[in-house]
Amino acid sequence: MEKYSDIAAIQSALQEPVSILYISMPDCSVCVAVKPRLEKLAQDLAVPLYHLDAFEVPEVAGEFQVMTAPAVLVFSKGKELQRQARFINFEKISSLVEDLQASDTSVDYETLFK
Repeated sequence: MEKYSDIAAIQSALQEPVSILYISMPDCSVCVAVKPRLEKLAQDLAVPLYHLDAFEVPEVAGEFQVMTAPAVLVFSKGKELQRQARFINFEKISSLVEDLQASDTSVDYETLFK
């Protein structure tokens, strides 16, 4: 898990084909419980996992429209595909990431609309 403290840097990192952003707060007991499970999930799926602390980087709330912690956001090429907050369904995240990894084939515009 890579910890970031700069919004511009995290925006750049989220351009991967598939990535997960974890947003937490320091005194959040649910965040403490979610973190190791999320780290294991990312490791098992070989997906980059990025972390932002909403206390250290307060602009994260406005940038990602996150109002509670923990929040887990799944991105593909910079686009948010799934968001979960407070009650995290790890199976749903895993299923989406596996689907994205299986279908990671680029199709150009002309081929798409033939």
